[in-house]
Amino acid sequence: MATKRISSDASIKNTYKLSGGVSSAAIPNSPTIGAATAVTGTTATVAYTAAVLGATASSFTATSNPGSLTGTGSSPITVSGLSGETNYTFTVYATNANGNSAQSGSSNQITTPVDNLTVDYLVVAGGGSGGSQNSGGGGAGGLRYLTAQSLTANTAYTAIVGAGGAAANTATGSNGNSGTNSSFNSTSATGGGYGGIDNGGSGGSGGGGGSSRSGGAGNAGSYSPVEGYSGGNGGSLYSGGGGGGSSATGTSASGSGPGGNGGAGTTNSITGTSVTYAGGGGGGTGGGSGTTVATGGAGGGGNGGVYDNSTNPTAGGVNTGGGGGGQPGGGRPTATGGSGIVVVRYASAIQKASGGNEITTDGTYWYHKFTSSGTFNTTPTYSAKARGGTVTTDGTNWIHTFTGSGTFTPTQSLTADYLIVAGGGSGGAGFGGGGGAGGYRNFTTQSLTAQNYTVTVGAGGAGGASGRNNGTDSSFNSATSTGGGGGGEAFASGQPGQNGGSGGGGATFAGAATGTGNTPSTSPSQGNNGGAGYYGGGSTLQSGGGGGAGGAGGAAGVNGGIGGVGTANSITGTSVTYAGGGGGGAGTGTAGTASGGGGAGGLGATAGTAGTANTGGGGGGAEGAAGAGGSGIVIIRYPV
Repeated sequence: MATKRISSDASIKNTYKLSGGVSSAAIPNSPTIGAATAVTGTTATVAYTAAVLGATASSFTATSNPGSLTGTGSSPITVSGLSGETNYTFTVYATNANGNSAQSGSSNQITTPVDNLTVDYLVVAGGGSGGSQNSGGGGAGGLRYLTAQSLTANTAYTAIVGAGGAAANTATGSNGNSGTNSSFNSTSATGGGYGGIDNGGSGGSGGGGGSSRSGGAGNAGSYSPVEGYSGGNGGSLYSGGGGGGSSATGTSASGSGPGGNGGAGTTNSITGTSVTYAGGGGGGTGGGSGTTVATGGAGGGGNGGVYDNSTNPTAGGVNTGGGGGGQPGGGRPTATGGSGIVVVRYASAIQKASGGNEITTDGTYWYHKFTSSGTFNTTPTYSAKARGGTVTTDGTNWIHTFTGSGTFTPTQSLTADYLIVAGGGSGGAGFGGGGGAGGYRNFTTQSLTAQNYTVTVGAGGAGGASGRNNGTDSSFNSATSTGGGGGGEAFASGQPGQNGGSGGGGATFAGAATGTGNTPSTSPSQGNNGGAGYYGGGSTLQSGGGGGAGGAGGAAGVNGGIGGVGTANSITGTSVTYAGGGGGGAGTGTAGTASGGGGAGGLGATAGTAGTANTGGGGGGAEGAAGAGGSGIVIIRYPV
């Protein structure tokens, strides 16, 4: 039963007397909110005071706004899972067996700091070079792979990519040269040891020993796990041991047998694709030891040379850290070690760092690949403002290079410059003219918004016995560059040069008809006409050069016509010349030369040269097989 008491201040208060076995149905009163404090980019604490009156609470829960992320406990409550650089407020409610209280008032607003970045990274040092004369293969660069490493926000980290060991002295027998170290975030991998005419050099992996000499020791940095293995020993009859790899010891040369094989490298998928790095170089196979080639280890290891059939060793793979192959003969070419690489990745839907020669994402991870030394910066404002293509920066601009078709997606409105080069035309076959360059169009200060833009990169026209094929168009943001025109052909009823971005060169016997450039017409012009062919009697069967972005193709005379010049552009931060026309073929004299990615013409029965990939260069014309056109390219840049 309830009893009422009138207090002296005239307020009425109820008290309740509960009989045994009867439970209260009351819920707690709301707590009083206290101070919210940002702790890290992903956590905050929220203080509160429980209500003095009312039913007793058994637990307290803090809730974030935005996100509705929660934490439970005594004051202060920790709330986890927040996002860095985000504003939050919090409320707290109390709970008992009967239910939840109303929410407290809102806390003060906090802004979470930029959180540290958790990354995986691979560091591979430069491989050692093989030695000269009865020598072993170079050892692979040391390989180190670390996962779940925390990098501090707003910090620049230096990535050093080690060079491969330089070629050994070919004039006299000598040891090779060790590769240089690679490093990132205080993690260093040791350069591969040199292949020896004497004992192999020690390094990340050891170099192979020369004839009757010992291989060098691996894991020079004494790391755990090891960064590499020892090189193999040399044989007794002039053959060298294989260089060590990051996963296996180099094979020793057997007595009077061939050189030892290089040790195997290590397969790693940090780039999103399985790649093998740091294979050792094969040892040289000396005179009288047969003609078997000692193979380099998987992961960029170069093959050893063979004395008896003058096979020269091969270099270690670029950006694999592979060791160079050993050279058994004096005075012959020697093989360099492969350069190293540094790759950093982190899981995120958005880019959170900058740096690297290539920056890509597969939607789960961002990959920063350093093929040369640079800086990895965890300042988010330094991140690219768009996705798509191969992403690089020169410190002033972000540059997205598309060597194949794809999608460019800004995450905000941008003012950008972009270059669009179409695929070049092939040369003509059958005393054919040079192929016209792909259309070249350059745009500056163009407005782009946050949406998906389709990027199309045109292919070069197919070459071979049936030339005269146009390249295909490249396009971006409603602008199109037209594929280059194929070169004319004297045979097949005498076909003139094709029209296109730049026109194909005219063929001999075909009325010297040339292809017209800037078709369809654009302003500024996307290309130029091809040059005329010429027949001077007998074998003077000369064809004109294909047009280029910077000039018309040369007319033929006593020689084949020169390909029209291309146009230089520094949108990548380095001056590169694109869209040169292909050279005309010639029956006598000199075939037409080319520049700006255009292929040279063929003289007599010599085939025309293909245009260079991703320049839009025209292919060279020829009496026989025509050179294919070079593929196009699209490059977009905007300020950092």
